[in-house]
Amino acid sequence: MPAQRKLMYVAQVKERLKPGKAFYFTDFTGLSVKHLEGLRRELKKNNATYVVLKNTLGFLAMKELGFDETSIRSLFVGPTGVAIAFDDPIILAKILNNTDKLRVKGGFVEGEFYDTTRIIEFSKIPPKDVLYTYLVGSVNMIGNLVGILESIVRELMYTLEAIKEKDKEAK
Repeated sequence: MPAQRKLMYVAQVKERLKPGKAFYFTDFTGLSVKHLEGLRRELKKNNATYVVLKNTLGFLAMKELGFDETSIRSLFVGPTGVAIAFDDPIILAKILNNTDKLRVKGGFVEGEFYDTTRIIEFSKIPPKDVLYTYLVGSVNMIGNLVGILESIVRELMYTLEAIKEKDKEAK
């Protein structure tokens, strides 16, 4: 491949990677073309994509995008595919973790490097809508607590008023 073609390849890869919020590097050894296409369809439904990169040129593209050279060097070993999340990195981690014969090597989420273990932990986080439900439930519980405290204070005020009236009557 002439040098000009390599430069064009790096520029194309950079443009494809630039809008990503998260990048998960995978080893797709043993994954059939049929399964890889199924994975790509699933990722597309979730605002993500999957690209297979040439190691040296992919490394150069990531380096030019400003990622840590030491971290990306360790990810571009053996067959390398990159799953790119344009929206929710947690959904992408779940999909990759549930894909047979696909091994996650590590990745970057919003510029920060994470190893395989951390990415597997990401896949165990509940989806956004479940987290929103938890948040709304917590807010409702706080509202209920405020209501209970308000009624306690109100009852205390009534009791103090009654004691005050009783003292006046006794005098």
